[in-house]
Amino acid sequence: MAINSQKGIEIMQKRTKKRNKLTTNSEITELAYALHVSANRLRLTISQINIPAAYRLQIARHVQWMIGQAKSLGEELNAPQPNAFLTKDSTEKIAEHLGLFD
Repeated sequence: MAINSQKGIEIMQKRTKKRNKLTTNSEITELAYALHVSANRLRLTISQINIPAAYRLQIARHVQWMIGQAKSLGEELNAPQPNAFLTKDSTEKIAEHLGLFD
């Protein structure tokens, strides 16, 4: 059983290494930007519509998760920058610098 789990870990590490090498900074930035935009849109929508509090809370948790994922993507850049995608504005600046909006 331990041998099979070790093989699984090795396979996962190989897949992760391949994926990280193929992912560019612009792709990571695009994903972080999409997460920030989606989170902002959800936050705005739940503040404008009348939904039960339980749903509002559940969606608010999802919004926080999305923002956390966007922030954590800074660690995945070729030169890790943990504070790169803290806000939508900072992510937009990086995206403009990389030419994503051209």
